[in-house]
Amino acid sequence: MFDIMSEVQIEQGVGTVFQRINQILFEPSTTIKSDVLRMKARLLSFALFLVVVLLPLIQLLLGILVSNITLFAIATLIFLAIYLLSRTRYVTVAGVVTTLVLAAMPYLFLFVEFNQAPVRVALNVILWPVIAALFGSQWLTAKYEALLITGQTVGLLIYCNILPAVGLQIALEPIIDQAALSLVVLIFTWSLNYYLGELEEHKKFLEQRQRELEVYTSVLTHDLGNDMQIVRGLVELLSQTMDIPGDKIAYFTTSLAVSERMSRVIKLFSVVGRGSEYDFLETVQLMADRAKEANSAAKVSLVIEPDIRSADIRPGILLPLVLENLLRNTADYVGETAVVTIRLGLVEKRLIITYRDNGPGIDSSIRDKIFQKGVTTKGEGKGLGLYLSKRIVESYGGRIELLDEKEGQGAAFLISVPVL
Repeated sequence: MFDIMSEVQIEQGVGTVFQRINQILFEPSTTIKSDVLRMKARLLSFALFLVVVLLPLIQLLLGILVSNITLFAIATLIFLAIYLLSRTRYVTVAGVVTTLVLAAMPYLFLFVEFNQAPVRVALNVILWPVIAALFGSQWLTAKYEALLITGQTVGLLIYCNILPAVGLQIALEPIIDQAALSLVVLIFTWSLNYYLGELEEHKKFLEQRQRELEVYTSVLTHDLGNDMQIVRGLVELLSQTMDIPGDKIAYFTTSLAVSERMSRVIKLFSVVGRGSEYDFLETVQLMADRAKEANSAAKVSLVIEPDIRSADIRPGILLPLVLENLLRNTADYVGETAVVTIRLGLVEKRLIITYRDNGPGIDSSIRDKIFQKGVTTKGEGKGLGLYLSKRIVESYGGRIELLDEKEGQGAAFLISVPVL
C-alpha cells in the first residue's frame, strides 16, 4: 500500500513540476485576456524556445565539423531576444518580428553559406520563406501576408541573380516552388481563419441569444409562476371557506388540477439549459396524473416499456409540451368521457411515443394539413397547437405524424425523436 501511495505521490509531484515549468516557460502574460491570442502566444513561445535550444546544438555540431559558429550564435541571440519579448504583453510585436526575421534568414544564409550546392540553395530558398509564411498566417492579415510572399519572391529573384555564387540558374526553380507553397499556406490559413472568425461570430450570437432566452424564461416562469400560485391559493381558500354544494365541488377540483398542470408546464421552461435536473419520465407521469385530476371522469393510461425505464434517456426538455397539447385537444373534443393511451418505447436510440384517444378523430377535410399553422375546426384564432408541436419535435431532429384511423374512432399520433 505504501509503495502504491509513493508512486501516486511521485506522479502527482512530476505532474506539478511539469505544470510549473509550462507556466514559467510558455504561459503568456496575465495582461493578455483574449483566449485566441493567449493560444497563439503559447505556440509562439514554445516554437521560439525550441529554436533557442536547438540552434546551439546545431551550432556545436557544425562548429566541430566546419568551424562556422558565428552565424548560428547571432541567430540564437536574435531568437532568444524575441522569445523574451513573447513572454510580455507585446506578444503581437514578437510574432511580427519573428515572421520578418524568418523571412530574412534565406538572405543571411545564402550570403555566408560555405556550401552553395544546389540542394543547399534550394533548402534555404524554400524552407525559410515557407516557415515565415506559416508564422505570418498567425500574426499578419491576409493582405500583409500576401505582400510578404510577393516581396520575398521578388527579393530572392533579385538577390540570387546578383549573388555570384548562386545565380538564377540554380535558384529560379526553388524560388518558384517556395512561392507556390507560400501561396498554398496563405489560401489555406486565410480560409481557415475566415471560417474560424465566422464560427466565433456565430458563437457570440448564440451566446447572446442564450442569455436573452435565459432572461425571458426567468421572467416568464417568475411572473406566470407567481400568478398561478395566486390562482391555486385562491381556489384552495374558496374551497375551504365556502359552503360549496356537492355538485359544484368538481369545478373547484378541476380548477385546482388545471392550475397545477399549468404550473408544471411553466416549470418546464425553468429547466431549459439545465438538462441534468430534468427527468422526462417523471414529467410525463405527473402530466398524465394532472390530466386525470383535471377531469376526474377521464381515463389516461401511460404505458412505459421496460427498456425505457432501464435506460437513461434525455429527449428534448420541451417535448412534454407536445403531449400536453394533445391532452388538451382530447379534453376539448371529447370532454369527460375521454380515454387516452400514451405508450413510450425505445427503438434503436429513438424514443417512440404513440398517443391514442377515443374522440371523433380528425376531420377528413383537414387531415393532410393538420400540422399547418391556423388549421383547425375550433374557429378563428385557433390552430397553433399542432403546428407548434411539430416545430418542437422537429427542432430535436424528430418527427410527428398522424396515424391512419377510421373517422369516428379517435385520433392517433406517432412521435419519434432521437435520445442521448
